[in-house]
Amino acid sequence: MRTLIGISAAAVLLAASAMAQGQNVVPYRKTVQLQVGQAMVVHGLRGDCGSLPAKSKMKPVQFKTGHIQYGKQGVRKSGSCGGMTPVYEAIFVAERPGKEKIELFGDPISITVK
Repeated sequence: MRTLIGISAAAVLLAASAMAQGQNVVPYRKTVQLQVGQAMVVHGLRGDCGSLPAKSKMKPVQFKTGHIQYGKQGVRKSGSCGGMTPVYEAIFVAERPGKEKIELFGDPISITVK
């Protein structure tokens, strides 16, 4: 338990320090509306709390209306980690018109592409 608290505290301190230095804070968007050809950061892929994910975890994900690609490093709030943790941006690229509800990293996202 002490190790978990120590890791969480370290992640929070790291994230607070990163934000103070102007680091990229990655949003989680529950609802996304785009035109075909547009792209938007919709979430962040994290590894273990306080660590970036392994590059092998950064595989493209295809959906009915588009796909996910990965962008810059940043930080995002994680309920599982108890605060901010390092991530890579997950960018949704709109390819086809339509509506769908997807799950990305365990979180729901409603997508509309026109």
